[in-house]
Amino acid sequence: MKKSKINISKKQKKEAILAVLMVVIAVGGTFGFLGILRLTLKTDNPLVVVTSESMVPTIDVGDLLVIQGKDPAEIENETIILYDSRGLWPNRYVEEPIVHRVVDRYENETDGKWYFITKGDNNDDTDPPDGAFGSEIAVPEERVIGIVKTIIPKIGLVKIWMDSTPGISTIILVGLSIALLISIIWDITHPEEDKKEDKELENEANIESEEKPEVDLGI
Repeated sequence: MKKSKINISKKQKKEAILAVLMVVIAVGGTFGFLGILRLTLKTDNPLVVVTSESMVPTIDVGDLLVIQGKDPAEIENETIILYDSRGLWPNRYVEEPIVHRVVDRYENETDGKWYFITKGDNNDDTDPPDGAFGSEIAVPEERVIGIVKTIIPKIGLVKIWMDSTPGISTIILVGLSIALLISIIWDITHPEEDKKEDKELENEANIESEEKPEVDLGI
């Protein structure tokens, strides 16, 4: 039995390569964009999605925050900062960085470092929240990741939903990859469809050209 041979035109090859390049550019562009933000804003965490209500009503769950690195000596009271609390509070572990407001600050004469007393706008106590240890614990300057530069409302809700739905990111990525693969295979195995479509577009263009009235310039 003679097997049918599939001929792949140059146009189809170009379309397949272009589709793959678009995916690569989209993925690479995302990481490149984050890299530019890190350099520009001088912090390793330039974008943060809020998952806690501790700063309501100033900052809501799902808000996207743009973070900028800042010299600790220039961080004033009332500034909202992002800091790493891991290991800072005994017997209390928080995985995500915390976004709270600076309510007081001081420079330690012994080590020459700045320390910040922080509090969530929606909390009754200074950090640690809820009076966890009966006294406030200052945030040393090396734990400060940056200050909140911009608040973009609710744009981070999609990320929260994806994080709360196990495997959804993988499912979406696989789904898009399958759709792209099917599209490429269809174009390769059905070249007559492309030719038919090109012919129809050409006919439409010819008809439109014929229907255009001639303009008498009176010359």
